[in-house]
Amino acid sequence: MNKKNLFVIASPLQFLNAIEAMKAFETKNNILLLMYDTKMNNIDAQQKKDLIVKNDWEKIIEYDLGTVKKNIRLFSQVKLIKRLKEFKYNYIISGEEGTFNRILFANLISNSIYLVDDGTATILTYLKEKDNYYSKLPFTKRLKYIRYMLFGLKYINKNKIIFFTTFNIESTENIKVVKHNFNYLKSKIEKENKCSNIYFLGQSLVSAGYLEQKSYIEYIEKVISYYSNKNIIYIPHRSEIINKDYNKFINERFQIIESVGPIETTFINNKIYPQIIISFFSSALFTLEKIFPDSNILSIEIDKEAVALDKINIIDKCYKSFDNTNISIISLNNKSV
Repeated sequence: MNKKNLFVIASPLQFLNAIEAMKAFETKNNILLLMYDTKMNNIDAQQKKDLIVKNDWEKIIEYDLGTVKKNIRLFSQVKLIKRLKEFKYNYIISGEEGTFNRILFANLISNSIYLVDDGTATILTYLKEKDNYYSKLPFTKRLKYIRYMLFGLKYINKNKIIFFTTFNIESTENIKVVKHNFNYLKSKIEKENKCSNIYFLGQSLVSAGYLEQKSYIEYIEKVISYYSNKNIIYIPHRSEIINKDYNKFINERFQIIESVGPIETTFINNKIYPQIIISFFSSALFTLEKIFPDSNILSIEIDKEAVALDKINIIDKCYKSFDNTNISIISLNNKSV
């Protein structure tokens, strides 16, 4: 029996990176486990489905958490894992290292396990691996893993995790890192179609508890003021809530246009090569810097006084990830853009 390759995908960005891995490793006999939650975010689910090219996949398994009640979720996951244990795998490629994923890694026979990028979550996962986080879990946190043993499953993953990444992280004695530059996506770009509009990528910083709504709106005002002679296209994050506070900005030079999929493929599919892309610390800046190397990629520095105290450390790590890239961190208090 030919070995399979399993792709465990839970976000559009994971999917884009998984496709790069598929093309780089030239995998065949691919199984896609597509995870989403239509109850929480139906747009996110649809964006992932839109990226499916059926010829790439021997089998597609859709797992909608929104249709599984919490009190039976463990049983449904055990059933799914045992279904996947039917095969042996060459590659297991996942976008995250959550509880369910680690149980998968521990119980499926595979040659290699790769983690593909999922934005800033990848940086945090890398730091956990570097610190041997999972080997030092207290008993109370290990319980959520141990409970799988009741169903005959292992919970300790003895396989090495390899990062397939565009981030500036390096291999260590215990961690292997394989770098990529979105060569497959870049092959689809029409470079001559440069667009002079400014593309301002929104983030769900308010709903995620980083900023107050008032502060976020003030930053949009500052960007508009900085680029007073430019047309700005504001592209909300898929989980960002656009309310009446945004209406006052809309005019002939400021538009709000929702992306129909990941911003990376939206640009490529619409034959747009952006000259200027601006956001806060969105991981999309990092991927877009790789895909569109001739674009001017700008990260807005957020005043720490406006940030929730429990989020400051996370923001610092996000900005730190832009080191040694062509992403410029700018202060809107310094009019030198």
